Amino acid sequence: MGETFAQKLSDARLMVSGIRAHTEELAKVSLGEEQAVQIEEMVNGIRELDSKQEKLKADLKSCTAELTEKTKFLSKEVLDAKRRVKLTIPQSGWKEFGIADKK
Repeated sequence: MGETFAQKLSDARLMVSGIRAHTEELAKVSLGEEQAVQIEEMVNGIRELDSKQEKLKADLKSCTAELTEKTKFLSKEVLDAKRRVKLTIPQSGWKEFGIADKK
């Protein structure tokens, strides 16, 4: 199983810490503060995007609930109107209201 999102960020932060703690040894392989800053900036950017995504998910959930509620209300209103039309208008005129029922 792959790493979790949180684990990837944690690993990246540990890498930055390790790079900064061993700058002399890692300088031999051209790994230093520049890479640490780059990784740190990526982690921060990813955290910002994650926060933004979570807010969008919450907004979507709220919007979906509102949409569901309004759609249910619409269905009830249309059903009520259909019943009233059927009580008032002869069956031959129901098509004009989009009613295809036989009774």
